[in-house]
Amino acid sequence: MPIGSIRAPIWRPKSVPSPPATTNYTLIRWEGWANSSGGTAGGANGAVYEIYIFTNGYIEARFGDWNLPTSYTVGIKGHYTSAGVGVAFANVGAFTSMVQNVTYVWDATVTNPTIYAEYTYVNGVVTAGSAVPSLGAAPVAPVSWPPAGWTNLTLPANLDDSFIAVPITSTTIMGTSRTTAFVGSNAYITFGTGSIEYTSLSTTNPPYDKFMFNAADRSYLRVAYKTGSK
Repeated sequence: MPIGSIRAPIWRPKSVPSPPATTNYTLIRWEGWANSSGGTAGGANGAVYEIYIFTNGYIEARFGDWNLPTSYTVGIKGHYTSAGVGVAFANVGAFTSMVQNVTYVWDATVTNPTIYAEYTYVNGVVTAGSAVPSLGAAPVAPVSWPPAGWTNLTLPANLDDSFIAVPITSTTIMGTSRTTAFVGSNAYITFGTGSIEYTSLSTTNPPYDKFMFNAADRSYLRVAYKTGSK
């Protein structure tokens, strides 16, 4: 290069950060009633729960209600059990008609995880401030069933004291690799085997690894699932 000449600038692309990693999940949707006698989809005392089971062991549970009468309130509460040791969810209060929805997140690979209330799990991070559930537009159930993109698991109307197997993407749940979740009509999900227990529900009953969400003697009409990532 001649003396006194100016070197042309060399263009280099700017480094672009990698997008946040997403996590695959199986999403289970439970639709049913607060009692064992059942009702009609979207009717009084109807409830809807969605449970994300992520492949890295995180769980996100979203609880909401259908078109409930204003006098009917539910205190959202539940617990999980791992190896016979139970930990309760915080009771975050009552709600009606899906005006309020509750979301819990926790790490199911460990036996004593932190439970986050009003959080979601997005792109590998537990994120605060979740206010919008994926449960559909309030206050009614979806117009058509199953919702678009979901796989329906056919149930008799108002099924009581029963369970149905849902295939899930391989996930470590409480230290054990799982490929199936057993969704019970009495508002709990067990792993390893299904259960029809409906009385004296507790940490030890049914005696399996499980997640319970307002578990009691209830019934359901519809269960569906889908896979995705976020």
